Amino acid sequence: MTADGSSHTVPRVVSLPSAETVAEGLSKLAPAHAGVARAMEYVALHYAEKFPARDIAEHCGLSRFQFSRSFHTAFGMTFREYLLRYRIVAACQRLREANTAVTEIAFAVGFHDGSYFARMFRRYTGMLPSQYARWHAIDRPD
Repeated sequence: MTADGSSHTVPRVVSLPSAETVAEGLSKLAPAHAGVARAMEYVALHYAEKFPARDIAEHCGLSRFQFSRSFHTAFGMTFREYLLRYRIVAACQRLREANTAVTEIAFAVGFHDGSYFARMFRRYTGMLPSQYARWHAIDRPD
């Protein structure tokens, strides 16, 4: 809290692996596991959908175990963590750009429970989605 009683928390930045990190990570993989890069493409197209880990592993041409190990080796995080971050980044973008209900945005980016979305959003940004939207509303033209 500031002296005037308002809260001026600046949101943390949620990050995904950079192109350089991805290239470096993929270079660590055996050629047989290079299909892991396809997982990132799949997420970009289907992040709002619900899909089991075995489906994404199959999409990459790997067993679930091979996929999990390869993804973690390449990107330093689990696939589930990557997908969660991707969804939070997408939610941040939508919260900055539109005056849409938080719950609607949660469902649009792949969360099926509003309170879980709020908890995960707060974990990664340091504030609730509604606070984040208000914080960015100042910059939005009406």
